[in-house]
Amino acid sequence: MKYLMLSTYPSKGSRNSGDDLIGKSLIKLLKKLKGNDIQIDTAYIADANLTDNLKFNYSAILAPALRPTALGEVVAPKFRNDYVKIALDHKIPFYTIGAGWSQYPGTVSQSKTLKLNPTEIGTFKKLFNQKMGTNKISCRDIYTENVLKGNGISCYGTTGDLGLFDTDFLGLPFKHPNKIKNIAVSMPHNKHHLSKAYEIAMNLKKRYFCNVKLVFHGYFGKLGSLLPKDWLDNQIQIIDLAGGAEKLNYYDKIDLHVGFRLHAHIWFLRTRKPSLLIAEDGRGTGHLTTINGLGYSAAPNSVFSLAEFLPDKINEWRKYLSEIPPSDDVYNMLDSEINSGFDQTKNSLKIIDHLWKEKMKPFLNSIPE
Repeated sequence: MKYLMLSTYPSKGSRNSGDDLIGKSLIKLLKKLKGNDIQIDTAYIADANLTDNLKFNYSAILAPALRPTALGEVVAPKFRNDYVKIALDHKIPFYTIGAGWSQYPGTVSQSKTLKLNPTEIGTFKKLFNQKMGTNKISCRDIYTENVLKGNGISCYGTTGDLGLFDTDFLGLPFKHPNKIKNIAVSMPHNKHHLSKAYEIAMNLKKRYFCNVKLVFHGYFGKLGSLLPKDWLDNQIQIIDLAGGAEKLNYYDKIDLHVGFRLHAHIWFLRTRKPSLLIAEDGRGTGHLTTINGLGYSAAPNSVFSLAEFLPDKINEWRKYLSEIPPSDDVYNMLDSEINSGFDQTKNSLKIIDHLWKEKMKPFLNSIPE
């Protein structure tokens, strides 16, 4: 068996380790289910188009975390559709695992009204609406499922994010921290929220009398140039985890995550540890809704109210509305979760185990050999 995986990891861009986690999680899961002797070639579709020299002897082309292109947006990663065309032209089965949207702020109303690019709709219907069923698409969250179904695209349903699933941890009990000694605060994509992340880190350090780390999963340019000078006074340690999924093993020494990075949140749940996510857009809100996760939206209630009245317009104003800092709900929400014995996190882990058994595992098993 031989597969081609389309990785969204930008090794020449932000080097976002969360993107790398998605692809490497898929490889590990497939080897567990189909045997270590399978071959999986990786095309880094954010970096280059290598289709000219591509061979067509694959059992399937795999596209983890494919993002449906909304009306008015451009395809991302930029070389994705070159591989889609090859799948269609050469009748190679095409499997999308955990497709995900990313609208702002990411409400259920938006997910039910979002219009996709007409060309994208046509391509997806060619791929996924055929009676033969040789191609399949699953969704990372229930909001993305709403988007696809609302645009007339057949989908398998919600499997969850690939990063949630590691057969070394699935089904294991929650790792209850006896004492919170180390907290990681993951940094936002949105530069306007950087100061809020630092403020949260300082406040958590005072509230829990523990070590707090500010963690970067990916960035453009040099990290030092992004940091205000007063961040370098050693009150909070800065940790650079950009550059690949292996960097996320740093979290093994951390008891609790709080912050903005979806795949920091996912890594902690994957390894059965507590995490609170401040969701910057539909990637996070859809995920939290799907697993009943601990967290809330970075967007204020006023933006959510506006999104209910103008779900088709609100994302266009993202540049301005996203400058509004997140609320301080993080502190009471975290205290409540700790005092309950992490009840919400434990429930999320049950949902994740159910998603694996009932949705993700059967979907991966359906990929042709």
